[in-house]
Amino acid sequence: MQPEPQNKPATLIATPLSSHRRDDIQAGALLLAVAMTLASGTKIGAANSNAAELVEMDLESLVNVQFNSAASLTQTDARRTPVTLTQLDARDVEQSGAKDLNRLLEMQVPNLQFINHHGHAAHLGIRGIISDREDKYLYQVNGRTLNNRMLTGADNERGIPLLGDIYRINVVRGSASATHGAGAIAGLINVEAYTGLTFQGADVKVRQGVVDEFTAVEARIGHKLSDDSGLFFYYGIADQPGADSDYYIGRSFPATNGLPANVAGEPADFSMPNYGAAGFDDLRHKLHFSYVNGPWEFWSRFVQDGYVNRQQREIYTSARPGTTSLDTWTRGRQFVNNQFTTALDFKQDLSDAWRLEMRGSYDFWKFTDQRDGRSTNPIRHAREDIAQGRTVVIWSPIEAQSLALGAEYEYGWFHDPPQSDALDRAPVITQRNWESDTLSFMAEEQLKLGSKWTAFLSARVDKHTYSDWMFSPHGTLIFTPTDRDTFKLRAGEAVRRSGDEELYAQYARLNTTPDPETLRSYEFSYTRALGKDQNWSVGGSVYHQNYNAIGWVTAVGGSLAIGEFEMLGGELQLNYTNAATRFQLSHGVMKMLSSSTPLVPPSVQGISSQPYGYGDDLAAWSTHITKLSIMHDLNERWTASSSFVAYWGFDGAKDYAQYVRDAGISPSNAPQSDAGNNDPYGPNLYWNLGLEYRPTKRWTMRVDGYNLMALFDEKLSKRNYYFRTSEFSIEPASVALSVNFRF
Repeated sequence: MQPEPQNKPATLIATPLSSHRRDDIQAGALLLAVAMTLASGTKIGAANSNAAELVEMDLESLVNVQFNSAASLTQTDARRTPVTLTQLDARDVEQSGAKDLNRLLEMQVPNLQFINHHGHAAHLGIRGIISDREDKYLYQVNGRTLNNRMLTGADNERGIPLLGDIYRINVVRGSASATHGAGAIAGLINVEAYTGLTFQGADVKVRQGVVDEFTAVEARIGHKLSDDSGLFFYYGIADQPGADSDYYIGRSFPATNGLPANVAGEPADFSMPNYGAAGFDDLRHKLHFSYVNGPWEFWSRFVQDGYVNRQQREIYTSARPGTTSLDTWTRGRQFVNNQFTTALDFKQDLSDAWRLEMRGSYDFWKFTDQRDGRSTNPIRHAREDIAQGRTVVIWSPIEAQSLALGAEYEYGWFHDPPQSDALDRAPVITQRNWESDTLSFMAEEQLKLGSKWTAFLSARVDKHTYSDWMFSPHGTLIFTPTDRDTFKLRAGEAVRRSGDEELYAQYARLNTTPDPETLRSYEFSYTRALGKDQNWSVGGSVYHQNYNAIGWVTAVGGSLAIGEFEMLGGELQLNYTNAATRFQLSHGVMKMLSSSTPLVPPSVQGISSQPYGYGDDLAAWSTHITKLSIMHDLNERWTASSSFVAYWGFDGAKDYAQYVRDAGISPSNAPQSDAGNNDPYGPNLYWNLGLEYRPTKRWTMRVDGYNLMALFDEKLSKRNYYFRTSEFSIEPASVALSVNFRF
């Protein structure tokens, strides 16, 4: 068990802001300071009494504590989770120094990858499964899925420098559809927000980034009303101008459209948006409110984010109209997301044998989208509204058995005017308002077969208006022969339906429903605790995946079944944890075994060139990924942290570029580079350092250095783009300062 998180500080530095941005930040800070002053009489302390009891437990008792998590529907202990799970607590969040959630997960989660995209927000992938949209995993807050169903998936709140509401994060690596629903084929990210029981007091945190510019102000107030009730409020606001960093296009192009010639291996020489800048120059916002009273929790959340991307290489190959200025021509796609979620949760043990969990929730998502400068389309405004109800009943008649049964209903209504990829294809669908519903049933059986064996059997079925029934089975067998050794054998199949807009479009045109995307996986893992106090642990896993993929096909302007891909992967991990130190070293590897694609021409899919006889790797995935993270309390006032992430090379992208050159084709969704230009496919190395100082109980100050490998060679600190892996932006060496004051 990790120590209860403290309320930590943030970063302040003077950097030029436009006058209206400076006024917005100062006004926000003033309002937050007033709120903090009003709350300053509240005692600051560790969360709830249960946490204090856990701290007093010895390790053997602690690892046997039963808990609910993203791992299962029934309660289990930390050793016997039926999935491969990474858990991060508030100390991991705060003392990592991570700028945003994307980079936090990249630092801390084995075999998770983070990559850019020209058309949407940056993408996360798990165990080789990554896409041009964030629809291969589920993103949840407090167990409620926040994926946008219509269009983009989990394109929300992961890239903004506002993390102060996060109490804990659970990441499932591998399929999780049987527990959490269609869409969790690569895994699950579940964020647990603070409540009045896990945070008491008030604080303000200010962060300032230099070079990669951002200014962020965050405030938290928590008040425990009784042993089982409390209030929590969080608000964060950020201005994010981004970084003026180099951008590389892998293929040389002659001067055209008023642009200078592009030379492969040299930075592109034209005006472009800052890397990581906010869409439409808007501020980022995040608000979270929680009221807990016994078994009830009411919570609401609002997030505004969005980005402006850099241009695609087509600005050289398309003809610029005389009416389009050069500045407009080189502007990338930009967008803003607004998402509001509110939920009422009820969780209650009805007796020693029965437990009831219920939720009612509502979510709306608004999307403002301006295509890149090559497009003449107007700004797009789309919206979806989702209402959801869920009930799970858990029956544990004896200690050795638990059974969970549940049902979920989701109703959505959607609006998307012209500029929809799916609805604007011929024949054009003029009705841009539609509705859908999804009915789901789930079950999980946990059996303890003596003192050493535990089995989990789970399944879920989902039926959407424009899909057939989708079935997700999963089974795990766990063997714990000693108090140090844990063996797990997992097998399952996860499913994902296409986005609601594409499902509606196909049904409206053809009165048909497509087959879902599926991932069948098998995994064997072993973990051993080491040392007298079992502070060390070492483990590894090997897994096999059969992936029937659905992806974007540029030729038709939509998503289609693009082939079957068989993969073999493995992970190794070494961990050390005590009261002062956290150390993690991991390595992941991924190889293609076989693949086939039914589509002609073959270049329409961007997952791998293996079907065409080139290589055995994924085009948008580093074959080897190594991660090292350390946090160490030097004494009671100082803490040092460091992380190192290595993507050792994009061999599959290099193979795909060779195939493109040999075939004499120019697909837009594949890497293209000059012969001999291997810069895009070499290693990406991200090294970060942080130092935290706590001069008093009220003040905390912190300095973080990011992407320090760029000081030696900027191309070592590059970030590639999905599909066009031959293109990359430099993540420049930068600094962030933070100051936190606790009232």
